[in-house]
Amino acid sequence: MIGSQPVGCDEPPSEQRTVRLSVAALRNAVPGRMWGGKGCGAPCDYCRVLVSSEEIEYEVEARLDGETVMLHFHPRCYDAWRTSRDRRG
Repeated sequence: MIGSQPVGCDEPPSEQRTVRLSVAALRNAVPGRMWGGKGCGAPCDYCRVLVSSEEIEYEVEARLDGETVMLHFHPRCYDAWRTSRDRRG
């Protein structure tokens, strides 16, 4: 992990991604940098349950279809996502 300050919480609501990624798109996302810290209320990209400020959130900067996206995960969901990506490759 790069740091402990989540970066997605600082984005204005209009710039936050509102479209849910498909399972196939999520599997194709190529992870880059990663941060861990308190949740900021964004939905987990794996399970779609909001990550509250009382929970730990992993934010992953990823490449998807030539664009950079910020993915939000519960720790257990991040592990499941990485496992599914590893099995695919």
